[in-house]
Amino acid sequence: MPARTVLIVGGTGPTGVPIVNAFLRAGDAVAIYHTGRHEAVFAGEVEHLHGDPRDTADITEQLGGRRWDIAVCTSGRLRALAETLSGRTGRLVGITGQPVYRGSLRPTPEGRLPLPVPEHAERQRDAQNYTGKVAEGEDQLLEQHGRREFEAVIVRYPGIFGPRAPINHEWAVVKRVLDGRPALILPHDGITHFQRGYIDNVAHLVYLAATRPEAAGQAFNSGDERVLSARRVAELIIEELGSGMELVGVPAPFCRGVYPLAEKSNMILDMSKARNLLGYRDVVDVETATRITARWLADNPMTDADLNQGAVAGAGAFDYAREDRILAAWRRAAAALQAELAAEARA
Repeated sequence: MPARTVLIVGGTGPTGVPIVNAFLRAGDAVAIYHTGRHEAVFAGEVEHLHGDPRDTADITEQLGGRRWDIAVCTSGRLRALAETLSGRTGRLVGITGQPVYRGSLRPTPEGRLPLPVPEHAERQRDAQNYTGKVAEGEDQLLEQHGRREFEAVIVRYPGIFGPRAPINHEWAVVKRVLDGRPALILPHDGITHFQRGYIDNVAHLVYLAATRPEAAGQAFNSGDERVLSARRVAELIIEELGSGMELVGVPAPFCRGVYPLAEKSNMILDMSKARNLLGYRDVVDVETATRITARWLADNPMTDADLNQGAVAGAGAFDYAREDRILAAWRRAAAALQAELAAEARA
């Protein structure tokens, strides 16, 4: 069978590299269209198209005269890319995300989403930021699919984690271990279960969505098959790095920004469609993936400059003096309540 021609828009990010490598392993000819600001090492030869996937004119100039069997848009302006690639690709996979679901962005304990969230759940369209336009982009792809301009597939990303991930909630725990902190505050005792997706797992699902005939015209949730609590994520990191750091549960309104993963509303995506239709299974178990991420972050620690530049969004603040005050106040309150309850029991 002749090699397929594949375009990856992006391709150098945390999930982009394993997506590219999956196609290379299959013997496909891969081109990536990206800004060139970040390069990556791949498992084989890759054609580079340098430009701006967010600029309509550049998209037209770079892509308007070529054809591909498969196009995967991991970044850039999805609607503009889809318009340019109309009739120029056999299948287009558009990457969106779980914020498309209405009510998914509320902090704990305000979230009221029925769980797990299926692909047909209500999507939000009235947000003022970029998430308000995600549903419109998805609708456009499916309309183009209906007009047979290409086969459209939508993959909705969860909270991505792993080496080089831009939103590493795990760094909130790793940094405190490296700094020798004696305790970590867990908002709401870390009971939140928020859908994460390890980079290799999500990349595998994207590859299936791009290559399986059954995926045409469908939208898929992506993420790890099991969802860990924020407490369990912290426990695995502490264990992997050999720390004895204590976990102390405190109501979230008293400790905003310490461990943001535990402040999120519960979000579990229904993965049954990807499992049943595409045969998806995790490549890396979520607990193993969490340990790998912890070790990578410990070996590649972020600097203050990285944090200030937003390189690790979602890691929260590291105001240890404030944390010590919160811990001391909470322990005093807990001790006072315990004494009061003991007195009631004796009465």
